[in-house]
Amino acid sequence: MCRSLIVSFFLMLTLAVAVVPERVIAQEEKRVVAVLRYDNNTGDEQYEHLGRAFSSMMISDLSVIERIQMVERERLEELIAELDLQQSGYVDPESAQSVGMILGAEYVVTGAFLTVDPDMRLDTRVARVETTEIVTTAEVTGEQESLLDLQQRLADQVIDGLELVLTEEERARLRAQQEANRIDDLETMVAFSDALCLLDHGAYVQGFEAMQGVQRQAPGSQIVNAVLGIMRNRAEDAAGQRLRQEANNRIGGLLGRRNSAPAQPQRPAECG
Repeated sequence: MCRSLIVSFFLMLTLAVAVVPERVIAQEEKRVVAVLRYDNNTGDEQYEHLGRAFSSMMISDLSVIERIQMVERERLEELIAELDLQQSGYVDPESAQSVGMILGAEYVVTGAFLTVDPDMRLDTRVARVETTEIVTTAEVTGEQESLLDLQQRLADQVIDGLELVLTEEERARLRAQQEANRIDDLETMVAFSDALCLLDHGAYVQGFEAMQGVQRQAPGSQIVNAVLGIMRNRAEDAAGQRLRQEANNRIGGLLGRRNSAPAQPQRPAECG
């Protein structure tokens, strides 16, 4: 009888120890993280917007970790435009700290890609906003045809910098999200980044057309399909506004009023 009680006690103790970490994890405060656009340090203009795609992928991937609260990419881009930060400002510690403070982020992730052909190198650093302390730096190098592997290794190093130890469930969720967002080749990633540039500059009709091309190259990518849906809705809204403006102009012409013709949407110069 005594022996049974002792065995039962140790079983309960073992279960309690196993449960405590999960309970502690559930009570952790979320780390608010802003991932800024990666810099193009290759000197090649065809990759000028590729940093938008890298940051977008990382934001989407890490968003499935409940202990991390990601700042939305479009919100980041709007703030960067308002502050009129130049490309070199993205990795400047003071600029990164300013962006992080305005957004209420605890950590800011900045980075750059230095080479593309034949191998790609991605450098990243994670800074604590309050102190500007660089808590970790990461570097991954690999073949450009293995973008998923590069992104996975980079995300793992960023998570380490956020001082997080993922549970098996969280790691499985992260891997599933990365697989769902998968874009296999650099050419498609570049096209995706160019379409994101159009989205950021409000060129929704051109952006939707560009994203349709990306979707044909990566039909199974969850992030591509999600952005395509956003583009479709905004392109439809923009088209509706132009139709209403044209109708008003025709009515104004019948009444003898002089109204300027609706401006045709132009491709933003920043997006090439």
